[in-house]
Amino acid sequence: MDEVLENLPKGLAGFVKFALKIQVFLISIFTLIMGVTFFFVVVFRYGFRADLFAYEEWLLIICFWLYFLGSAVGTYEKVHINADLLTHIIENPKIAFYRTLLVHIIELGVTLVLLYWSVMMILDELSFYPNLQATNALRIPFILPRLAMPVGFAFMAFYTLLHIYVEIKTRHIVDPPISEKPPEIP
Repeated sequence: MDEVLENLPKGLAGFVKFALKIQVFLISIFTLIMGVTFFFVVVFRYGFRADLFAYEEWLLIICFWLYFLGSAVGTYEKVHINADLLTHIIENPKIAFYRTLLVHIIELGVTLVLLYWSVMMILDELSFYPNLQATNALRIPFILPRLAMPVGFAFMAFYTLLHIYVEIKTRHIVDPPISEKPPEIP
């Protein structure tokens, strides 16, 4: 999405580039860890008739972070799943602009509500400190995977806000051209 970075102030564009690099790096590392883990699970289970101890507990953290960071990057790149047929039907640039803007605003509203709920969940979790809920075997606090939710939703909201900003800044609404010769009257 070079269009987004090109239309942002330099400082903000630098922050967005940096944040995306870190997110993509973490997604890559987490994906690699998951693949290696499942490889060893299969080797241990079918090769040695043993089980890899409590691997699902630490994979829980990785899966949460992978899912929410991936969702944030998907929001930035506009590759999330949608069933929008109107983009193929609407030909008027003005209507297309307002439709796109409305979709982004609805997306931002839903994401902000989810961000609020996820922050409330984390605050509720912290209210039990020092008796935080933890996994059974490794005693990993559940707050570690749950922190991925507000972080992911915050980046999703931020990237959606950037799309709204760029959409308004680069608005190229042109009225349909007027034909030079008058229409023929039957």
